Amino acid sequence: MRVLLFFSTVAASFLLAAPAAIGHPAETVAEGAFHFWKPSDGVVTWTSAGVRIRIEPAPCRTPPQTEGCSFDHVNNQPLVTVTAPGLPDYRTLGDSQSSFYRIAVARLQPGDSRPGIVLENQSGGSGGDVREQILLPDGSGYREQILPGYLQGELPAKISDLSGDGVADFVLGDGAFDSAFGCNACTPRPPVVLSFRNGMAVDVSRERAYRGLFQREMAKLRTRCFDRTDADRNGSCAAYVAVAARAGRYATAWRQMLRHYNPKGVDFREGCDMPRARWPGGDCPAGHRTPSPPFPESLAAFLRAAGYID
Repeated sequence: MRVLLFFSTVAASFLLAAPAAIGHPAETVAEGAFHFWKPSDGVVTWTSAGVRIRIEPAPCRTPPQTEGCSFDHVNNQPLVTVTAPGLPDYRTLGDSQSSFYRIAVARLQPGDSRPGIVLENQSGGSGGDVREQILLPDGSGYREQILPGYLQGELPAKISDLSGDGVADFVLGDGAFDSAFGCNACTPRPPVVLSFRNGMAVDVSRERAYRGLFQREMAKLRTRCFDRTDADRNGSCAAYVAVAARAGRYATAWRQMLRHYNPKGVDFREGCDMPRARWPGGDCPAGHRTPSPPFPESLAAFLRAAGYID
């Protein structure tokens, strides 16, 4: 799996500069627990597991210019400074388009001589797009990775190890399901589990150690899928079958879905007989839209493309 690496490319003079702001008093945060920050908070400093974290709005002259710089004169983009004992300060920039951020200091892999850092960049949009920026201890500094995939939601309040293998696990929602079979709120996001294998962040959702998580999620989604009074239940049925595939119960869930889905449900996954490059305004023109296949056929194709079934 290709893992995206994030490297700061901003000039050192920008990173070292700090906006004029009055910092809040330092505090101590438990190891593995998230600390919330938004740009209007200004300069905030705290310690966790012996590591000092300072977060502040990046100088507005740091490219790219954000809406916050244009309208509020406060950059949306955070500048994070990590101070670990015996090491030079490490500085990095968060996402320039997020609305708020959460940071946790936690040991992420066995053998880490010091904790790593998790910077959660939250869009705040209706789908809850999220970008998880990870700083792993590496020699005399840190190396950065971005958790792979189209992710939504937010991490739990505390970083934990679900499988018991000593490696931190990250559970988020699969953004591929966003409005895939109905409105945004009509289609729950199946969990995606990410962890580290050989020092690289990967999707481990298929591993047997996490089947209990997906079995519990099946129980939550079953009621919504089986509710014949809910005209929009197809989105829940799609998520139900997906988590069942991760739990090793795909065949049973598929038969149940066939008995309970709404054959008259709205499916926004219409086709188009015109190349996307020729769509005016980004939408398939009227008269060129092709009916989508029946829900079961659409769902099977979707799950296959998304890697839930072979």
